[in-house]
Amino acid sequence: MPARISPQPKPVEQPAPARRPATPPPASFAEVINLWPSANDLAVVLDVEAVTVRAWRRRGIPARYWSAVAQAARVTSRPVDERLLAELAAVRRARLHG
Repeated sequence: MPARISPQPKPVEQPAPARRPATPPPASFAEVINLWPSANDLAVVLDVEAVTVRAWRRRGIPARYWSAVAQAARVTSRPVDERLLAELAAVRRARLHG
């Protein structure tokens, strides 16, 4: 009679490593600007004065710059697009007039 072959236990599969949770999108214009190392860095990209970008933290980014900001964000893989900027503007308006 042949020797009995004991079944090999199946190797225990390790769970896949946890993925880093996605960074939540910015919740304000100030947070959008803070995605860049400094206001000056964003100002250079947009060809505006740094003092202007710093003022946008309080006043909000004007709609005429949304496309340029979104393009700068896309190029550098930052989570900002025109739709997000429009949503932030709507929330800001609701807070101011609501």
